[in-house]
Amino acid sequence: MSIDQLNSTIGDTLVTRVTDNVDVPIRSLYSNQPIVLIFLRRFGCQLCRSYALKLSKELHPILQKNNIGFVGIGLERFGLEEFQKEKYFSGDLYVDQGKKAYQILGLPYLGWLKGITDIFSRSASAWNEETKKMGVGGNLRGDGFQLGATYVVGPKDGKVWLAHPQKDYGDHPSIDEIIKALRDNIPEFRE
Repeated sequence: MSIDQLNSTIGDTLVTRVTDNVDVPIRSLYSNQPIVLIFLRRFGCQLCRSYALKLSKELHPILQKNNIGFVGIGLERFGLEEFQKEKYFSGDLYVDQGKKAYQILGLPYLGWLKGITDIFSRSASAWNEETKKMGVGGNLRGDGFQLGATYVVGPKDGKVWLAHPQKDYGDHPSIDEIIKALRDNIPEFRE
């Protein structure tokens, strides 16, 4: 599904803010500033943890310098406590209990057969090697077959500047791709 504006698709969808368990509409996450929005597969997934950690270390400081939000949405609470304790993600965390936004966005659900075979995809293998180098562990609790996405979203109307739904477990946009989307849409953006 091609998405060019979040307001018309998931703007009214409620997600739960992890810090205080308050439900907020997704549109409130980008109403005042652009954001980099990560739909995580699982908080316990080691590939998700290493991607979140890489973005937190290499991208988040640039986002802060430019007043750009950094938001992660997970589909369930399994692994959340450990994810926070180990500080894998330095942005704001939310939970989409029931996967409403995931479903509306049409993010792929692999199922057993495809889910097992995708473990051996080239990108999943590459991220797995990266994950090992980073020393990031994980667990198998929760829904392991739902794929996530990365979006770069403009303020106010939620115009999508970059949409990268995952094709398999290790499929993520590069930090350079995310920065390019920001640079192309924010004239005063600085690295």
